[in-house]
Amino acid sequence: MQRKLLLIEDDHFMAEMILDVLKDNFAELELGPIATTLSEAEDRLAEFQPDVVISDINLQDEVVFTLFQKFENIPFKIIFITSHSKYAVQAFRFSALDFLEKPFEDEALISAVNKAIEHVDVEQYNAQLRTFFHNFNPGEKKKKLVLKNLESIHIVDIADIRFIKSDSNYSEFHIDDGRKILVSKSLKLYDEQLRGFSFFRSHQSYLVNLQFAKTFHKQDSVLELDSGDHIAVSGAKVNALLHNLSELS
Repeated sequence: MQRKLLLIEDDHFMAEMILDVLKDNFAELELGPIATTLSEAEDRLAEFQPDVVISDINLQDEVVFTLFQKFENIPFKIIFITSHSKYAVQAFRFSALDFLEKPFEDEALISAVNKAIEHVDVEQYNAQLRTFFHNFNPGEKKKKLVLKNLESIHIVDIADIRFIKSDSNYSEFHIDDGRKILVSKSLKLYDEQLRGFSFFRSHQSYLVNLQFAKTFHKQDSVLELDSGDHIAVSGAKVNALLHNLSELS
């Protein structure tokens, strides 16, 4: 089955590099005319009706999201391109969306396109996109996290995550509403993602949201949450925990 790909990019050199890689590695793809402005992109999307879109975030001082947000449901996969924006990268990772950060290698582009042409659940994909647009909004303080497993996709408010427990290469999320969500990603990954959001790595097996902390039992080296959950604290982490708790008050 032939699929159609549209490139939205105003950097001529970058556009030519991307097209060369696509032509060399995806003979089955039909490539549409390049769009270099938002108005061109809107026209190309309507006329060409692509299955996959590769799009830079910024086009001549305009942000491409304003175009995609016009769709009630987006019927194509998007591979976003971003330039050294820590804020954008965080939003992509929270939303579990694929993106390319400039400069990128040919192999990264090939991998992203291969994933994009795979079958996806359109409803779930649009939920991820909506989460991304929510997280990318600078005025939005309540960030959301997309958690995916074999059964379903979960979108949770970061502030509602009580703690995360490591289970080998899996992470079990304990949510304030009582849900437990198991995902096949390491606790280390979430430790890195959630820094700056009141989360503390109290133990090799625990990442805890200190906003839910109630009492630290020094004798047992256990942090009790307001839910009654008891979180282990390693000896090496006690002083850092006490410091972080004092910063909350």
